[in-house]
Amino acid sequence: MIIGTSLFFILQINASAQQKFERESRLKPAKVPPEALQFIEAVEMNTRWKWYFEENLEGNSVEAKTKYNGRRYSVEFDTTGIIQDIEVETKWQEMDEHIRSNISESLDSLFTRHNIIKIQIQYSAEKPVLLAILNNKAEFSESRIQYEIEVKGKETGRPKLYELTFTELGKLTDISEIIFRNTDNLEY
Repeated sequence: MIIGTSLFFILQINASAQQKFERESRLKPAKVPPEALQFIEAVEMNTRWKWYFEENLEGNSVEAKTKYNGRRYSVEFDTTGIIQDIEVETKWQEMDEHIRSNISESLDSLFTRHNIIKIQIQYSAEKPVLLAILNNKAEFSESRIQYEIEVKGKETGRPKLYELTFTELGKLTDISEIIFRNTDNLEY
């Protein structure tokens, strides 16, 4: 009985690790952790930031988002205001050819058909490095780089939405099916 129960929980953990759920809601600056506000105030972009509270399967976070020089930026913090990472939206054509080739190879092996919806480059580093990167005073190469790609892909049956994570060289590290909130009641 104990082995069966343990196996059930292990399978549940593995199943949840392969699914992704996010729900964002707008957040007023007065509700943002002070440390997160101070970080964004130190960013030297002449732009307006919007704040969001994000709920997901791993926990909650606070995000500051903006569009600057034609690019979408997202700065993620934990709920106490400690910075987690920066994500910058990019286009397929702007990526290095070798990285695109590696990613394409993975996508072709996973799906019979696929369509890339969104690509983000994720930068992780210590707070001073991330601030310097946003202020164009440090190179992105001074951080850990990953690619998060949202894909509408078809394995068998109907297409589904997935988020795939790749290393800076374009090697697949994680794939999660994007799940949507289930509602038992009709919403009007």
